[in-house]
This record gives sequence, C-alpha cells and structure tokens, in this order.
Amino acid sequence: MILPWIILFSIGQIIGYRITDHFGFRTGRILILLSVLIHYFFILPPWFFPESDTEGINCGMPALGITLAFWIVGGAMAIIVHLAYYFYRKSQEKDEMNML
Repeated sequence: MILPWIILFSIGQIIGYRITDHFGFRTGRILILLSVLIHYFFILPPWFFPESDTEGINCGMPALGITLAFWIVGGAMAIIVHLAYYFYRKSQEKDEMNML
C-alpha cells in the first residue's frame, strides 16, 4: 500500500522537475525535493497508521514500521530521483553545448 504512493510521488517529482525546467525556474528542483521529503517525513505516514482499538492493547510497532518505510524507502527514492534527474540534465546541457 505504501509503494504505490512512493511511485506516484516519484512520477510527480519528475513532472515537477520538467515543468520547472520548461519555465526556467532553477531553484524549483530543490523546492520540489524539499516538498517531497516533507511529505514523506511528516504528512504521509499518519495516513497509513492502523486504527487504534479502544478496548485492546495498542502496539506502536505498525506505526513505527510505516514511518520508517516512508523515511527510508521514500526518502532514498526522492534523493535518487533528484540525483538521476540532475545528472540527466547535466548530460543534456553538455550535448547542447557540443552541438554549437
């Protein structure tokens, strides 16, 4: 259930990078990365916490696992997508300079 959200955010991150490149907004990539990381660290994990049982024992282990999954897998994926797009754009700019 968590993996589709991470993939969706990665696709959105790439689309956001393409849009910021189209409009020439250089610092937009960093803002998008920060926004995605904030979502992974603070906003998305509570959405996936299991419902608490008022009559039984409420263990925090599922919440811990969900939070760590978003932090580790989501954070790593966001940074990998950012670095891959950064190096992709650098190679594209290098190719454009060689064409001149």
